[in-house]
Amino acid sequence: MINYFDGFLKILHQKGELLTITRHVDPDQEMAEITDRQASRHNGGKALLFMDTETDFPIITNLFSSEKRIALAFDMDTLDDVCNRISAFYQAIAQSRTSNRFLRRSPVSEFNKYVPKSTSAGSCQEIALFPPDLNRIPFLRNRAFDQAHSLHDVPLLIKNPYLDTYSIESTRILWHSKTTVQLRFEPGSQASLFINESPRARIPVVLFFGGDPLYLLTGIVPRSTDVDPLLFAGYLRKKAIVKVSCLSQPLEVPENCDLVIEGYIDKNAQQVSSASCGESTGFYSTGGKEPLMHVTCITHRKNARLPLIIPSLGVTRSRRHLTKAISVFAETNIEQTIALEVRRICFLHFAYNGAAAIVAIRKFYPGQSYKVAHAYWGSPITCLNKLLIIVDEHVDVSDLHEVNECIKKYYNPSQDTFFSRGPLSMTDHSAPQAGFGGKMCIDATLKAGTKSHIPSTDKEPFQFFHKSGTDHLKYHSDIRMMIAVDEEVDLKDRDLCLWMMINQSDPIRDVKIENGILFVDACTKKKGEKGVLRTWPNVCCSSVKTIQAVDNYWERLKIGELIPSPSLRFHPFLRNGKAQISE
Repeated sequence: MINYFDGFLKILHQKGELLTITRHVDPDQEMAEITDRQASRHNGGKALLFMDTETDFPIITNLFSSEKRIALAFDMDTLDDVCNRISAFYQAIAQSRTSNRFLRRSPVSEFNKYVPKSTSAGSCQEIALFPPDLNRIPFLRNRAFDQAHSLHDVPLLIKNPYLDTYSIESTRILWHSKTTVQLRFEPGSQASLFINESPRARIPVVLFFGGDPLYLLTGIVPRSTDVDPLLFAGYLRKKAIVKVSCLSQPLEVPENCDLVIEGYIDKNAQQVSSASCGESTGFYSTGGKEPLMHVTCITHRKNARLPLIIPSLGVTRSRRHLTKAISVFAETNIEQTIALEVRRICFLHFAYNGAAAIVAIRKFYPGQSYKVAHAYWGSPITCLNKLLIIVDEHVDVSDLHEVNECIKKYYNPSQDTFFSRGPLSMTDHSAPQAGFGGKMCIDATLKAGTKSHIPSTDKEPFQFFHKSGTDHLKYHSDIRMMIAVDEEVDLKDRDLCLWMMINQSDPIRDVKIENGILFVDACTKKKGEKGVLRTWPNVCCSSVKTIQAVDNYWERLKIGELIPSPSLRFHPFLRNGKAQISE
């Protein structure tokens, strides 16, 4: 059974899923470049252990780029086994009389033995740093135009002000000073809700690394708000999580963590302007205001190791595996958190944070698709979605060919397109304002009393085109959507085109319906154009200098044959300027 992170690393090593790099690798862009190359392999590559990081802490990257390693993190053989175990958890909750609460005092004995326990001392406090110094932690600079050093998808623990429970979610942190970091919260996240509702001016929070690999996944995996993540982790591990009191804040943290950063957020303090950094959308962030976390103490285990997530490039093969896993996890409690008629969910790999999704529903009355769209956008698990495609329950949502056939047969853009507005991810640069923009639902279900279209070709129901060309004037009868992309985009590269479509367009500003065809403008835009109120960011990729440097010493890394840099695929899309386009 996995308990400490070094135990998980031993399992990965035994399974041939871990590569160790003893040579010094610069944390300024070179670690990200090596991770990108490994992640670009068709099977997600191997996890990477960087021993020499210019600090006391080795770094592990590329952990969850394969289905095999995700299943191993749960100490199971396949994702199906993981899904069954998670489903059993939520079914047990639904059957109990206290299904809408934390179940801390549940009469169900199955849960009693998994309730988190407390202890007076933990291994995460073997070494304590007073006063704290964040310079001793390996913050990374991942992309050429990053304006600050950052860490992405770091688990953050905060206490629920209403119940004696905790919430864990992932956050991006930027180094600000030796005792402060900037935190980013998504709109409607549990942490932002708890901070807003707390009667205290100073909100205690904890960032932690390592320990059980489930902690890192817990922050990423969609989860209902009334479930304590530590109870959830204990149920999956079949062993109660042991907590220890923090040294400087009134919080408890899992005692098996590798490193813990304790501190607080002053909710009355003025927020600070944020630097631009590369995001997993494949673009740089657009700045904004973010709160500071004041660090009061840092503790860690001896020989601690830090698992870090490197923001991915625009479209990488490995993203498919994590996206598939998150889709599977979300399905386990969709009936309790979204709508009873929702049967299956598939988050699309080319969209970050569930921005695009396909759902299958059991439809039996008119207007039900619109009701589901409202419920989907109103759920705390899926509220950041901006493109929703709805199909009938018999459709395999993970089979895009089958979904395309439904769109060709049953989707009429003039009648079956539904627009709305709401919260979006803070990483969505195409939204008219940070964290808020348009949403679109495509109803590709069979409608009663209407004649379905019989497809005349095997081609896709959408077509990409360059604005300067005349290709968009020639489209066949099965076309439902026409999508304009930049001239540099290869129209034959479908993944690249779809990635551009979801990231470069806002459903309200950039979509129109003419002559029964839905047109999408997914081209690069400039601030000042109609409806464009913010600066447009550049794409993220490694610089030529970094690529050449890694090429020159790749053989000395002793991690296999040379893998070409996936960043070269994105160099044609770079514009004048740095993180933000200047033209």
